[in-house]
Amino acid sequence: MCGIAALVAKTELTEQEINTFLDATQLMKHRGPDHTGVFRQRNVVLVHHRLSIIDLDPRSNQPFVSRSGKSICSYNGEVYNYQDLRADFPFEWRTSSDTEVMLESFERFGPEAVRRWNGIFAGIVLQGNDLFLFRDRFGIKPLYRFETDRFIVFASEAKCILKLLPEFRLNYRALNKYLWFGNTTGCETCIEGLTKVAPASVNRLNLTSFQNEETIYWQSEAIVKRKMREADAIEELRFHMTNALKRQLVSDAPLGLLLSGGVDSSGLVVFAAQNTSRPLDTISVEYDQRMGRESELRLAARVARRYRTNHREIRVTSHDVLEIFRNLVFQYDEPFADSANIPLFQLAQACSVDKRVVLQGDGGDELFGGYDRYKIAKHFLFWKWASKCYPMLRGRNRERMKRLSNILSQSTNQKIIANYLTVETPQKDPYSVFSPETTARLTAFDWQADYKSIEFPPDCKSLVDQLVYSDFKILLTDRYLEKVDKATMLASVESRVPYLDNDVAEFALSLPSSLKIRSGHGKYLLRRTLDGFVPNEVLYGPKRGFEVPYREWLRTDLFEFARTSFESAPQPLFNRSRLIELLEIHRSCQSDYGDLLWKCLVLIEWLSIHKSKLVI
Repeated sequence: MCGIAALVAKTELTEQEINTFLDATQLMKHRGPDHTGVFRQRNVVLVHHRLSIIDLDPRSNQPFVSRSGKSICSYNGEVYNYQDLRADFPFEWRTSSDTEVMLESFERFGPEAVRRWNGIFAGIVLQGNDLFLFRDRFGIKPLYRFETDRFIVFASEAKCILKLLPEFRLNYRALNKYLWFGNTTGCETCIEGLTKVAPASVNRLNLTSFQNEETIYWQSEAIVKRKMREADAIEELRFHMTNALKRQLVSDAPLGLLLSGGVDSSGLVVFAAQNTSRPLDTISVEYDQRMGRESELRLAARVARRYRTNHREIRVTSHDVLEIFRNLVFQYDEPFADSANIPLFQLAQACSVDKRVVLQGDGGDELFGGYDRYKIAKHFLFWKWASKCYPMLRGRNRERMKRLSNILSQSTNQKIIANYLTVETPQKDPYSVFSPETTARLTAFDWQADYKSIEFPPDCKSLVDQLVYSDFKILLTDRYLEKVDKATMLASVESRVPYLDNDVAEFALSLPSSLKIRSGHGKYLLRRTLDGFVPNEVLYGPKRGFEVPYREWLRTDLFEFARTSFESAPQPLFNRSRLIELLEIHRSCQSDYGDLLWKCLVLIEWLSIHKSKLVI
C-alpha cells in the first residue's frame, strides 16, 4: 500500500515546479511512511511513498524499473495472484514483490495484463512516450486527475493536487449529489475539473499530444445469472473464499483480521483458519458510541475461542471526536458525511500499534444481499400498501414508514433505488439551508442522475436484483470503499477486502436473488455456507453497525461547535438563520434534522479549510 503521484508538464518542467510538486505529495506521506522515491525525466515526475507489505527489502522500493529498462511504475496496492503470474516468465526474479511481477506482466502483455490481476490497485506506468494509468475492478484504491493548460497531475489523494493549484471552483452538480447522499457519486468531485480515474479502466496518455484514451477492461454487466442448486452454490462459494483467503493472507508485515461479531467478519475467520497452521491474530473493538447497547465483544470472542485465535479487544472513546472530525474532513479531500469513518479511523489507529495489514468484511452486504431494504423489495407490494398506513403510527415508526411510503411510491425502480439511499425528503426540503441563488444552482442538476442512467443487465429484472446491482455499482465504490481507504491509510494501515476478490465477486454477482434473500434473512447463501462453522447467535442475530451517535453529538458535545460553524457559514452559499433554526429544533427533539445538519457541518468545515483558494 502506498501513495502515488505523477506530474506531466506540457513543456519541460522547471526545478521550482518539480520541488513544489514534491512538497505537495508530502500531504499523503501517511500512505507510505517507509520510503519516498522519485523518478524524473524532461516533462514527467513520478513519486512513490511506500508502505512496505510484500518484500520489505529496499530492492522493492519504487518507482520501480523493469528488467529491460523500458518501463517504470509508481504503483499502489496488491496483486494477490502475483505468485501464480510468475509462471509466465522463465527468468530469475530480482525481488519477491508483487510490484516486479505487475510491471513485467504489463511490459509483456500491455494493458491487457490488467485483466489477469486479482487484487486492489491503482497504478502509473511510464513506457516510452505513453503514460498508463489503471485502477482495480471495483475502485478499491483511489486515483485522482486534474488538467490545466500547463500540466496534468495524478495522485492517490486529491489534497496533493489542490495544493498545486492557485485556485479552484466549486462543482454544484457534484455538491447537489452530496446534499442528498452524503458523498458524491461517479467520477466527479466537488471541485470542477478534479475527477477520479474510473474503476476497471486503463488510460493511455500520449506525452506528445496529451490525448487520453480510456479502455474499460471489466464490466459487471457482462456477468450472466446462473441457475444453481443450493448445495452446489455452497460448495463453490467455499472454494472461492478459501482461495481468496489463501491469497490475501500473504504478507511480510504483521497482519490481523477485524472480527466484529457479525456474519461477514466471522466468515473471514472461518476461511482464513483453513489456510494457516498458525493461530490467526483477530481484533475486536467496542465503541462508547454504542450508547448502552449490548456489546459485540461477546459474540466476537465466541468465534475467536472456537478458532483459537490470538484475540485482542480494543475499546475506544469519542472524547476527542472534534479533533478527529476536523482531521477526517481534510483527509477525505471533498465533503464526505459517512460518520462511521470516525470509529473506523480510531480502530485503524489502534491496530497500527502492531499491525500493518487488516482484513475486513466490506462487500459482503452488497454481494450477498445483506441490507434490510432487499427484504422489503422482495415483498414490494405488501410494503407499498402497508407503508401508506403511517398516519396511524407515532414517533420514529411513523417517520420511518412515511419515508418508506415516499420511496416505494416513486415511478421507476431507478428512482426507488435513489430515494432509498438518501434520508432527505422533499417534504423536509434540504435546500432550505441554502440561499435562493445557491438553491437555483443546485436544483439545475438532477441528484438522481447516476441512478437513472444505470444500465441493468438483461437478466436483472426484479427490484431486488436491481437494488443489489446498483449498490454494488455505486454505493460500494463511491461510499464504503472510499471510507475504508481514506480512514485506514491515514493511520498507515492497509485494509484488504476478501469478499471483493475477483473470483468471489464474479461468483456472487452471478447468483440469483433467491439465493441471497430467503426465509426472512439476507445473505442466505453465505449463512448456509457458514452453518455449523459459526455460532447461530452470530449467523442469525440482528445486523449491527457502527451506529455513530452524531445526532446526539449535535445536541450535546458538538452543539456549540456546530452553532459557531453555522453562524459563520459562507453567506453566498448558506441561509445561516435557517441552519441555526434547524439546529435548535433538532436540539429540542421536536424533529430529527441530524443527517442534514451533519452534512452541512462537514461541508462548512471543508469550505473553511479551502477558503483561500476555493471560488464559490
